[in-house]
Amino acid sequence: MLTAVGTHFPLSWQYGPEEKHIFDSTVNQVNNNFPNDRNLVINTTWFGSQFGNGEWKRALSFDTDFDNLFLLSVIDPVYLFDEDLEIIIKKYNIKNIYRIGMFEGSKYEWNFHGMIGKDLMPRYTEEQVIMTNPEYIYMLYQRKPRLHRIEITEILRHRNLLKHGVVSLGTTGGQNWHDGIKFEPIIIPDDNSPDAHHNGDFGVPNDLVTLGRLDLWQTHFLNIVSETVFDEWLPLLVTEKMWKATIGLRPYIVHGNPKTYAWMRNHGFKTFNQYWSHIPVETQGPHDSVWQVLEFLRTQDLKQMYLDMLPDLRYNKQRFYEFSCEQEYKMEHIFE
Repeated sequence: MLTAVGTHFPLSWQYGPEEKHIFDSTVNQVNNNFPNDRNLVINTTWFGSQFGNGEWKRALSFDTDFDNLFLLSVIDPVYLFDEDLEIIIKKYNIKNIYRIGMFEGSKYEWNFHGMIGKDLMPRYTEEQVIMTNPEYIYMLYQRKPRLHRIEITEILRHRNLLKHGVVSLGTTGGQNWHDGIKFEPIIIPDDNSPDAHHNGDFGVPNDLVTLGRLDLWQTHFLNIVSETVFDEWLPLLVTEKMWKATIGLRPYIVHGNPKTYAWMRNHGFKTFNQYWSHIPVETQGPHDSVWQVLEFLRTQDLKQMYLDMLPDLRYNKQRFYEFSCEQEYKMEHIFE
């Protein structure tokens, strides 16, 4: 017996069809591998007591126990509180929990954004993305104005570093972010190319797969990966933002969970913190890491540093396509 709970992205959204395919595949694999058990599968997208979509209420409405609980995290962060999970476990006397997908360190972990990248991200040539001239030290694309993004933008403004980068920060989209904290959005005009996506609610292109304006990409040195999940005590989430830097042949620092660097190395990728080894980017707060690295890079020969990095950058790009195939295999063969 199998019971499935949870919603997913609408099929009209980018990633919607992919999420549904993964959910259906997971349900089939659970059925095939646990045919004699009572199984509860929960897709964690927008799932928890804080959401008003009815899925939490439905998850507590069943009149049977379950042997196994399968938590499937495909795209978004897991918003399910630990105390809510305990309610489900106790109500249904669940014996075994399987965490599938975007769960760092799980036996059943795979990375959605890496998996679909080989099919949805353009296959840029090296000539399209290689740094031609470091007109800008860095690029920092930020769409939704999460608090950590507002804070780093203000730090860069205060330290007079905004002029050295290509920076965006989306508008509120009509929502009340952070109790109405005032901030100044930064909007970069689209180039009206086929790769430029509609702006959506936040004034910044909702571009999940491309590098955006290649004229800007070619003229920056360092990519600052502004992740959705910032705090190091929250579950690690590696999204398309990291893979854009990888396919775009750019060194990066993470404005997010510092554990991301070790995660990348554990999955066969090169990191670049040895070039600024005097700055403890993997142990200190990401805000400090960002401005300290940028201040250091202002004193460096970026053209020569880029040439020194280029073999590792090329390796990372090639490794990405291998990694993407590996993630797809793991998704389609969860319990092998």
